[in-house]
Amino acid sequence: MSTLKTNNIEPVSGNAITINSSLTVTGGITASLTTPDVLTFDPISTPTVVAGGMFYSSSGNFYVASASAWTSVLTAVNRQPNPLTYDTIVQNAYPNAVDSYHFGEVAKSFISSTFGYASDNIVLANSICSDDVDGPVFINEVNIGQFPSSTNQFLGPFMAGGLAGYPHTGRLAVAAWASHATTQTTGALFLINMPHIGITQQNDLVLAGDNVGRMHRRGKASATGDQTCGAAFFAYTQSAVNILGLSVPPTASEYVDNYQWYTLVDILYPFSASFTGSYSQNMVKATEYIRSASDAWIVGPNGISNPLSFVPAGVDIFYCNGTFINTDDGYNSYVTVNSFQKFQSGSGWYDLTAAFTGSL
Repeated sequence: MSTLKTNNIEPVSGNAITINSSLTVTGGITASLTTPDVLTFDPISTPTVVAGGMFYSSSGNFYVASASAWTSVLTAVNRQPNPLTYDTIVQNAYPNAVDSYHFGEVAKSFISSTFGYASDNIVLANSICSDDVDGPVFINEVNIGQFPSSTNQFLGPFMAGGLAGYPHTGRLAVAAWASHATTQTTGALFLINMPHIGITQQNDLVLAGDNVGRMHRRGKASATGDQTCGAAFFAYTQSAVNILGLSVPPTASEYVDNYQWYTLVDILYPFSASFTGSYSQNMVKATEYIRSASDAWIVGPNGISNPLSFVPAGVDIFYCNGTFINTDDGYNSYVTVNSFQKFQSGSGWYDLTAAFTGSL
């Protein structure tokens, strides 16, 4: 018996494979595989064993395990896009949303073609919520992360965010990340800052208009009752209803050992009177307020441009702000972009949004 492991977000499809033993396929493959022997492998002579029992070559191709020997390499892994029905559901809430893998590919090509930086010479900082579904996609593991593998060619990522994607790590993190710029090889820096929100295609929730702010997570019965982002949900609830019975507006001294929640509540409190809609409507508002606050800090006088951020002279920083959209387990995530800018110490900010979004 052979076993093929594949990432659930990048399933195998249409590779015309033949093998000599029966095949068990794992990893949430949704492609039409009528029989095991529709897959094709090329023989290899000196495979390399890596953690988890997988084999791979320097080109990143997959190997498959056989009961008698590890003998074959998968020649290609092709992503299968989400069904158009899922695209429509997501774009009803975020009209400009695009497939996140496509976003990563465009980001690499845009920075490279416009400014000449190779992707593997750019240190990526990722300011996104510390949620398990926001972890990176690994092409040889069936993990639950949805941050696209198309960004894996960047160096990193340097983890620059916290709950709801707000850059809680502050100027010290900017200074640390900026100091990692590959100055000996004329490299650059890239910061992606995005709060996240779930959008499920679960039919009863779609029909009820309650599908935004929810996703079907692996191991859960359904998307019903899910809150994504949960930190945004509890922050807007606290700001509007004061479920903790604390002072309003909030004071940091009352959130001991809970700094990140305090920060989110403090961001949302001025808008507390606006959270009068449905759950999904409130989640969209809360996510947008947090996104806007994150963006204002990063490009404002206390963020990247602050002298205490210690950005090296002459180093280009590319910065993308938007919203990361999680989907039900086994489907591709989406991204909607609000801005794309470049910063260089001593020169300031340059808006590249129109050029970048025009490439999406």
